[in-house]
Amino acid sequence: MLLRLFPVVILLFSKSLFAYESPIEIIEYIDNVKVVAFISKADIKDTPAWSPFKSKPPLSIEKALNKVKLFLHKNDLQNITMHEIELKRVPHHNESWHYLVKLSYKLNSEVHNHYFVVLMSGKVIAALKEPESIK
Repeated sequence: MLLRLFPVVILLFSKSLFAYESPIEIIEYIDNVKVVAFISKADIKDTPAWSPFKSKPPLSIEKALNKVKLFLHKNDLQNITMHEIELKRVPHHNESWHYLVKLSYKLNSEVHNHYFVVLMSGKVIAALKEPESIK
């Protein structure tokens, strides 16, 4: 009797096991540097839609930079200089937009760059500089 229920039990557990959703990969270029960020589908759903020319962006540049500033205080990075901010569409999501921010700081006379994606919901995601391929 219990042996007959075994396949049903396996199916029930496998459904929750395979329920993992892979994040959305955003690949962008800023200052000729390729950066990558991984955003969960739930974060994209929580982001307000925006249509250019119809209304203002849900998150202003000022508010986006304040969100990055709060994020940096949590991670204890000081003496940051902002270099660039761009407004970009989330790939394959026509009404979802994000800001791409490039900041840098100097440590031991070496400049270190940091990249961030700021969704229109205000969520800040650290982006990674993709290493150059070996030729």
